Amino acid sequence: MTRPAATLGRTGMRARARLTVRQDEAGFAVPTELFGEPPYRLIQVGRADAVPLHIAMTDSCAGPLGGDHYTVDIDVGAGAAVTFSSTTSTVALPSSDREPSHIHTTIRVDTGGRLHWSPEPTIYGGGSRHHTTTTIHLSHDAGLVYRETQALGLQGRATDEARSHIRAILDGKPLWDQETAFGNDVQGGAGPAVNAGARVLQQTLLVRPDLWQHTGTHDVPAQVLAPGSCLLPLEGGPALLISVQADSVEEATRISAKGLAAAGLGVAP
Repeated sequence: MTRPAATLGRTGMRARARLTVRQDEAGFAVPTELFGEPPYRLIQVGRADAVPLHIAMTDSCAGPLGGDHYTVDIDVGAGAAVTFSSTTSTVALPSSDREPSHIHTTIRVDTGGRLHWSPEPTIYGGGSRHHTTTTIHLSHDAGLVYRETQALGLQGRATDEARSHIRAILDGKPLWDQETAFGNDVQGGAGPAVNAGARVLQQTLLVRPDLWQHTGTHDVPAQVLAPGSCLLPLEGGPALLISVQADSVEEATRISAKGLAAAGLGVAP
């Protein structure tokens, strides 16, 4: 009798990161919880009295790898203003058992709070399977600039499966709900309705741009920014969506800048 070959695989890593920010009596944003498990580490950047407060996430190792499950929880209190960035790109890598990796992010911004979320791109390595789920809860009069950048493929090999689901809820009502799927194993994922051959997809959600700069406005018409890229007002706003397809992250960011300018934001907040 011949025994079947052992299945190669790995035990996925579990990691959590949590940021809680509140406004103090002097009107400054103060982190009351700054927690990260490896590979995540959260650090405060710059002066404590800076407006907005700048928090950056650092990664201590490559990944996620297939089978990893990460969760990120961001809670911005009433009146607090926060910029959230990362020091490195997220690089999704495959595992031998073809299990997907997962990152679940939950964001809450209370009344009068502001969050500028703009981490480095997610890069999908060849053969990777990576799922991201982001849920955003915004109270009345909360402000948000949320950017997600997805860069496809490393080493000349496309990703097998990449899925991103973003859901934004404003004052208890749905504002934006979008799921994107592409890759070798996703039927139609390279078609005109998804990435149409583009290597970079970038989405920027603007909620209450006037809270970021005095020239900010959501009262602009839908418009084409470049082939495959557009600016769209969202029902249930005040909110705008900048959706971009490009061949590089630099090109995507330049096109997004046109949308920001149309919304009265001369530079990213």
